Amino acid sequence: MSKIRKESRERTMECLITGGGIIGLSLARELADRGMSVTVVEQGEWGGQASSAAAGMLAPLKEFKEEGPLFELGIGSLALYPAWIERLKEETGLDPQMKLDGVLTVAQHEQEIEALLARYRWQQAVGCAVEWVEGQALHELEPLLSREMKAGIYSPGEGDVNNQLLLKALLADCVRRGVQLRQGTIVTGFLTAGTRVTGLQTTAGDLHADHTVVTAGAWASVIAAMLDVELPVYPVRGQVATVASAGIPLRHVIFGPTGYMVPKRDGRIVIGATEDEAGYRREVTLGGLSQVLNGVLPLVTVLRDAAFLQAWAGLRPATADGLPFLGPLPGWDGVSMAAGHFRNGILLAPITAKLMADWLCEGKMTPLVPFLPERVTGKTGAE
Repeated sequence: MSKIRKESRERTMECLITGGGIIGLSLARELADRGMSVTVVEQGEWGGQASSAAAGMLAPLKEFKEEGPLFELGIGSLALYPAWIERLKEETGLDPQMKLDGVLTVAQHEQEIEALLARYRWQQAVGCAVEWVEGQALHELEPLLSREMKAGIYSPGEGDVNNQLLLKALLADCVRRGVQLRQGTIVTGFLTAGTRVTGLQTTAGDLHADHTVVTAGAWASVIAAMLDVELPVYPVRGQVATVASAGIPLRHVIFGPTGYMVPKRDGRIVIGATEDEAGYRREVTLGGLSQVLNGVLPLVTVLRDAAFLQAWAGLRPATADGLPFLGPLPGWDGVSMAAGHFRNGILLAPITAKLMADWLCEGKMTPLVPFLPERVTGKTGAE
């Protein structure tokens, strides 16, 4: 009788994910939804690095300055967002407060305007929903905008999400789906059999799995080095601040030449941000905070009267070519990467989870080709 049960029992594939930020949790939820047994290990706080420090912008038309794989990835992920968030709300009862009220990218000086106009023209040529606004029309669209700003691109389908609430919703849904969440667990090495990775060595003991995915953000290169793979992911510190939105009814996310501001539904305006290479240091510096605050005042001068709330810093995982690493780690079987999203981890979370799950569950590799780690290592597969 037991033999019959053993033969008819379908084995559940097990996946280990190291890194509990927006990318790791989104992937864990997607894999669990497809029937995988998933464990996520995180050395610190859930989403405690780039994910919690982000402004939560959903703006591929602003972020990516040219056509190409990354631009297409961003556009595809934005298209997934409404249904993705709606399902999260239905399943957890938590609202990540997504709003797609439009993004306004503005310019003041002639050289800035020319660069912005060039971007508008190619985006319009490829069919993006963008509008060129200038003069009085610009200020009717956003009345609080400084009169010094002369022109801009308006992208009505973009917006933002409350990344902190999004993290809470993802965590809740992972728990609901049976994902094992191990916080305060540090990866110290890999378990291997020949050229196959069979799990992780951690401070909580050995963890075994059919496949391991590294979603460790700015620490991805440190984890890859444990397998003697040099993966060029490095931390870029971003310092961000928030002020109260009382009496400052901004209508849109605003990007300017020297800063940005993101009005939230919870009474805050997130403003930022610096990009400085300070290793793994996360301190807020006086110089960085000054840069953030002074960067947005020329855009909306009434922000001078806003009540200051908080400042913090996070480490963005940057890569040399600007593309994330998605897919199998060269030289090894049973291990993949999903890291290096720089300042777009929030935006790219839904499509990263989908494409990585398509690869892990169905073997679909083609959409990942531009982002494969082998592009920098020169290796393909296990060698």
